[in-house]
Amino acid sequence: MISVKATQVIALGILVVASDTSPTWAQDSVLIEAARRVTVASLDSAYPRLPFEKWLAGFSRVPRSAIHWEVNDCGEGGDGREAPTCVEAGLELTPDTAAYATLVVASLDGSPSQPAIWMLYARTGRAFTEFKNLSEWVAFVRAHIR
Repeated sequence: MISVKATQVIALGILVVASDTSPTWAQDSVLIEAARRVTVASLDSAYPRLPFEKWLAGFSRVPRSAIHWEVNDCGEGGDGREAPTCVEAGLELTPDTAAYATLVVASLDGSPSQPAIWMLYARTGRAFTEFKNLSEWVAFVRAHIR
């Protein structure tokens, strides 16, 4: 049986952890929302003026709810202070194939920026392929749609 004092210490620890992470979660949701809403045309003028999330779901046939969104440090630095901040959209195309579009959404100092393509890549099994532009990435995704 856990004592009342131990229960209070556990509850206090949970509050401290929650208070430390809540601002980050709030900031992450703002950054993810910016990436979801940016128009594809602003990323590449050859594409329509549709919100990125809607466009991704439409051409890839992946439901919006199945697109995995993640905030990260643009793949460099390890601590987020040495690299800009990115939002990555992940699409699972087959059990062993996924495609990722990474958009830079904040500068080195953490101030928000207009989302722009940082990196486009895919994973097939253990192999990774990088793409030079959105049209190459789109062609890969379309070739791997279930």
